[in-house]
Amino acid sequence: MGRRTIVLVIAIVLAGVSAYAVWSYLTSVESDIRADITEVRVYRASEPIEAKLPGEEARPLIEESLAMREYVVFEDSTIICAGAKAENEGKDPEQYGCPGNPRDLDAALSGKVAAGPISASQLITTDQWVEVTEFEDVSLSEEIEQGKVAIGIRPDDVAAAGGFIRPGDHVNLIASASVEVNSFLALLSDPELRALILGSDLAAQQPATTPTDETETGTTTEEPTDPIAAFAETLPESLDFTQTVLQDLKVLAVGADTPPNRIGSGLEPVGTQIVVLEVTPAQAEQIEFARQYTSVAMALLPSDVPYTPFESTGVIVDDLFTLIDRIQGQVEAAFGGTGN
Repeated sequence: MGRRTIVLVIAIVLAGVSAYAVWSYLTSVESDIRADITEVRVYRASEPIEAKLPGEEARPLIEESLAMREYVVFEDSTIICAGAKAENEGKDPEQYGCPGNPRDLDAALSGKVAAGPISASQLITTDQWVEVTEFEDVSLSEEIEQGKVAIGIRPDDVAAAGGFIRPGDHVNLIASASVEVNSFLALLSDPELRALILGSDLAAQQPATTPTDETETGTTTEEPTDPIAAFAETLPESLDFTQTVLQDLKVLAVGADTPPNRIGSGLEPVGTQIVVLEVTPAQAEQIEFARQYTSVAMALLPSDVPYTPFESTGVIVDDLFTLIDRIQGQVEAAFGGTGN
């Protein structure tokens, strides 16, 4: 082997050693750098997602991926983070996880649509998904059944079943009022009004007579007794009435909580809100009357159970004249059941 050949071989060997040393150094540096980098599990779009695409339909286009923790975890971050890498599971989440980030991808997508186009490989955040009503001009009138109308009332927290009424529920409407009974009976002292209210036959009957003390001549006198006046004296000045006036009414909305824009309040009372009911036009008039002249409450009905209507025996202002039956009974008893 010549001298030049030996020199060439030695040069090649030295070059190889140098290359290995450089590679080894760079590998060590890379390992040191990677040791200082923490990655977390995130979600990325595997394909482009178009605006307004429902979250349920977009779910197959989203896959789990990795990203540097420092680019994911920061104050008010909305990037959805599934947690630490597999090898870091169980370690301090403050160092290896993302405790402040939203975690539930399905909850972020449920009932939502994409607010705008999402590019492939883009990280998924909660503010990329919004309610569909932010895109569409939805009217509550679209939810009203044909032949029905919507009317709103505002009961207090207790009167609205404790604030647990939600759209889609069914309720009974209960009305309470205090009625001045003597004011009504005073009308009967007028013969014309008495005939109008009680009927001409009953109003024409003569009242019974009551013997009085003997006079100086030894005879007795009789004074007429008005049975209606006597009956009025037995009644209180006012009567309080409570009655279930309407039954099985559908709730369309409670405040801003409507079928087109549901609010996930769960089993949390919503407090005093305007409750919108779907009713017939005639029922709407009754509800407006109750709202104006009585206090109202709502009884929440069980869901998924056939409702059985019942005959309410209570009395409301409109039913005040059911007292006529009692008055007639008193008058007929006073006349012995016969006319004079």
